[in-house]
Amino acid sequence: MRFRISLVAGALLLVSAAIANGQTRPDLNGTWKMNAAKSHFSGSGPTSITIKFIQKDSSLSETLNLSGEAGDRSFDLKYTTDGKEGDNQIGPQQVKTTATWEKDALVIEWKADGNSFRRRITLSGDGKMMTIAVHHAEQSGEASDDTVVLEKQ
Repeated sequence: MRFRISLVAGALLLVSAAIANGQTRPDLNGTWKMNAAKSHFSGSGPTSITIKFIQKDSSLSETLNLSGEAGDRSFDLKYTTDGKEGDNQIGPQQVKTTATWEKDALVIEWKADGNSFRRRITLSGDGKMMTIAVHHAEQSGEASDDTVVLEKQ
C-alpha cells in the first residue's frame, strides 16, 4: 500500500513538473513604444524606439525603429527562439543572432567582429509593459548597460 501511495505521489510530482515546464511563454506580439521617462541609457541613447514583434511558435520577427542623434534607422530581423544561430543584417553589418527563452525572459544576442549586444526582454504581469535590459560589450573590453521600458500600443 505504501509503495502504491509513493508511486502515485511520484507520478503527480512528475505531472506537476511537466505542467510547470510547459507553461506558455509571454506574448510579445504587437507594437511597443519606448517610455523615455522610465528608460535609462549609460550614454546618449535613442530619443525614440518602436518595436513590432510577430511571434508564432518558435519563429520571431522584429521590426526595430530607432530615432536619435544618428537619425532614423529601421531594421527587420528574424529569429528562432530555440537558440539556433541565425544571420541578420543590422545596417551595413552582417551579424550572428540567437534568441532563447530563459524562464519567462526572452534573450536575444547579436554578435559581430568581437562585439556583442545582449537584450533580456521581460513583460509586466498585465502584459502592457516591456522591459529590455541591454548589455553592450565591445571588443576593446568596454561595456555598458541600458534599460529600455516600452509600452504596448
